[in-house]
Amino acid sequence: MASVVSGSQPQRTIGSWLKRLLWRVTFVSLLVLAFIAGSMATCYLTRGERVTVPNVVGKTEPEARDLLEKQGLRVVVIEVPNAPEPVGTVVRQNPKAGSVVRRPFPVKINVSRPQ
Repeated sequence: MASVVSGSQPQRTIGSWLKRLLWRVTFVSLLVLAFIAGSMATCYLTRGERVTVPNVVGKTEPEARDLLEKQGLRVVVIEVPNAPEPVGTVVRQNPKAGSVVRRPFPVKINVSRPQ
């Protein structure tokens, strides 16, 4: 009498087992890499000490540049022709004095210039 094997499943080969293991390891590795990349991006974007922007309106351009650079801020000069203030004087700044920013944040200073 012949025996009948009911509901038999094909045996899983070592190759299919290794393939599943490889996919799982790859998936976990990608998750770890994504976590590391996210952590590095967070550190990069939040780096830099917070400083208060000094008031440089009414100061000469060299004085303003010196004050801002001592705070670790970058200076961007915008020339304003025909301003009523004396030539070479800061007439406006952005961000405003008292603002808290991270180094090396750029501070725009508008400086009066002759026409």
